[in-house]
Amino acid sequence: MRRLILLLTLLLAIAGCTQHPEEKGIVARVNGKPIYLKELEARYDLNNLGWVSGVVPSVEAMSAEYGNVLSELIVYKLVGFALEKEGLSVSSEDVQKEEASIRADYPDGLFERTLTEEYIDIAVWRLFLKRHLEMKLFFNDVLRPTVSLTYQEAEGYYKDNLSEFYIPERVHVLLVRGNDRTSVQRSSLLLEKAEDWKVAAKTLPEEITVRELKLKKDRLPVQWASTLQQLRPKSSSNISTTAYGFEQLVSLAVIPEKLLGPSQAYSVIERILIDQKMNEAFSDWLEGQLASADIKVTPLLSKKLGGKNNQNAHSNSSQKQEEVQEEPDREPESEVGKSSDP
Repeated sequence: MRRLILLLTLLLAIAGCTQHPEEKGIVARVNGKPIYLKELEARYDLNNLGWVSGVVPSVEAMSAEYGNVLSELIVYKLVGFALEKEGLSVSSEDVQKEEASIRADYPDGLFERTLTEEYIDIAVWRLFLKRHLEMKLFFNDVLRPTVSLTYQEAEGYYKDNLSEFYIPERVHVLLVRGNDRTSVQRSSLLLEKAEDWKVAAKTLPEEITVRELKLKKDRLPVQWASTLQQLRPKSSSNISTTAYGFEQLVSLAVIPEKLLGPSQAYSVIERILIDQKMNEAFSDWLEGQLASADIKVTPLLSKKLGGKNNQNAHSNSSQKQEEVQEEPDREPESEVGKSSDP
């Protein structure tokens, strides 16, 4: 992907020298379709959420970041053209369905509060959610049919990477939690003696939670290592008091180490190799698109960065001036008043 960013950067640098400064609010055109400054700024802001440093970024850093964001928006445009050519599109219903799925992971009101706290416009968020879905559609319906995997390739990967398919000895345990000590103890005892713990778990009180864990014996969590090393299958640990209330570990079995066979490992190998081939196919496709696309960049972005550079320089100059003129005996309110003056 680095070579693609470099190619885009060089392309933008060349294109930026011969464009139309009269196009207000447009930073680039891809095959005649505009990319607006407000779209670029929105994507830049989304990419920089959580930036809390007090240091103002240099114009060079901002220029590089804006260049990367513009490259990203150009890719979105090219993908959009490819989908249109194939008669494919992401509908508003698709976006609504994906948004509902995302919202379902948040407690009531938290999704909107998160957007508000991060100063994210919901319309902007939905726009880039749609772009994300378009990329998925492009990969799944346009690129994926062009990629294939032979059994010989999978077998070769398996032989060359045997260590990836070795599974060390593990312990199979249940983590039982609840707010009542006696209830946790009784639940653990029931699970410990059950032939099928999943069936037994359905009979437990609602306030009891049961989590299944399969932990590598050589990488046990520090807080449980000593207990699990001594715990025999079909037995329980002592009850512990934690921030979650009371908890108890129930040991079900020790799972022996094993090496996955080729057929068992195939699904993993398939995912790895298909992902590699998809990335290669996308890189080849994008290089071809960049070579033939009509991409024009206006001077608007350079002007914007130049303006920010002047603002930063003025801000730094004012700050230095205030530091030189600072008078130790002056009241803090006076300093605030002075620095607040236009």
